[in-house]
Amino acid sequence: MTTQQRATGSARRVDTDSLAARLAQAAMAIVLTIISVLLLVTTHRLELAVLGLDIPAGLLFGAAFQAVTCVFLWAATGTRFPLLVVGCLWPVLAMPFLGESVGGGVMMPAMLGTVPQYSGWIVQGVGLLIPFLVVGLLTVARRRRARAR
Repeated sequence: MTTQQRATGSARRVDTDSLAARLAQAAMAIVLTIISVLLLVTTHRLELAVLGLDIPAGLLFGAAFQAVTCVFLWAATGTRFPLLVVGCLWPVLAMPFLGESVGGGVMMPAMLGTVPQYSGWIVQGVGLLIPFLVVGLLTVARRRRARAR
């Protein structure tokens, strides 16, 4: 802070509301959503055997990536807008991969042998719910801070 800012008590404020700022936030969200969709759809079936247990490593990695993406977008922009873009855009970008195919389906649980594969539904939950859960948590935290003042 400069001496003048200290004297007046005002600090620099980052612009998050202008059209240019919103377009930049949307661009960041779009790029990260594309990466997220491709990552989750391609790795959701990956499993690792650890001590005799099959751990769904692809789903866990995808969920961690989605959570880190949301935290990054909020920290980088200071707003919830890009998180809403991710949550709303995710199903649109995932739509081409949601039908049944030779390797299974992400939209409807495919049957491999006689075993239904529910990991596709989990992928959709991870892609959609995590951004909206983070937005909800940020909203609740903001309201609690406002009440504490």
